[in-house]
Amino acid sequence: MTMTEQNEVSEIERLENVRYAAMLSQDVEALDVLLHDRLLHVHSTGNQHTKMAYLSGLKNRDWEYHQIDRSQQNIILQRDTALVFNHLFLRLELKGKAIQLHNQALSVWIREKGAWQLIAMHSGLEPSETR
Repeated sequence: MTMTEQNEVSEIERLENVRYAAMLSQDVEALDVLLHDRLLHVHSTGNQHTKMAYLSGLKNRDWEYHQIDRSQQNIILQRDTALVFNHLFLRLELKGKAIQLHNQALSVWIREKGAWQLIAMHSGLEPSETR
């Protein structure tokens, strides 16, 4: 990996950290900058949200994140696209109901006009022998 690629991967790591911190603190303004206008967020339930719907749900506390632990992060960089794979453990309230999730997630970042933004997020439940 070249030094430029390493710098880009470091930048994506930083942006992912900022994004997850903003989700936990319900910082809609920070997320508004990070999320692409054409964002499609597909939850492990299969529900889908556009950027506007996702930010609205967070602002209205339709879901409230209390804990997000990421592991096994893998970033694949291809020119102006970055794929970020993670295993996630989430504790949240969904419309007032406390839930815990073990998910696998794919976040897709694109670079336009020199700036990275999240354009897609897809998560699904991790397979488990106990489920």
